[in-house]
Amino acid sequence: MPQERTENRDLLTMATSVVAGTAIALAVCLVIMVLGAWLIAGGTLSEVWTPRFGLAGAFLGCLVGGGYAIRCIRSRALLVGLGVGGLFLFLWVLAGLLFPDAAGVTGPVPLILVSLLGGGISSILFAGGKKRRK
Repeated sequence: MPQERTENRDLLTMATSVVAGTAIALAVCLVIMVLGAWLIAGGTLSEVWTPRFGLAGAFLGCLVGGGYAIRCIRSRALLVGLGVGGLFLFLWVLAGLLFPDAAGVTGPVPLILVSLLGGGISSILFAGGKKRRK
């Protein structure tokens, strides 16, 4: 019985870490997109840069959010990183359904690639080495 409780606690910890990492990923993405909108509105950059800021925000957000979630869990790094990227993508698509004018600027395929790539790369960068047995 104690082993089952430990597995449930580990699963709950993983789920909350993925949700927290996704929240961080969304916050980082929004900061990057607001910075891009500010630069574009100020006339520093042209409107051609709009999709690039969206993709860069998605990638860096998933990278940072996945890194946070992986540091909380310290195991199953690839699963946690891809979980953050997948949940970020789900929330992005949900926002696109709620606000259809803003959706489709970057296109679906590049957004899928950069969000999952950001989560996957975070598993490589933040996982740390495996412990060696003596």
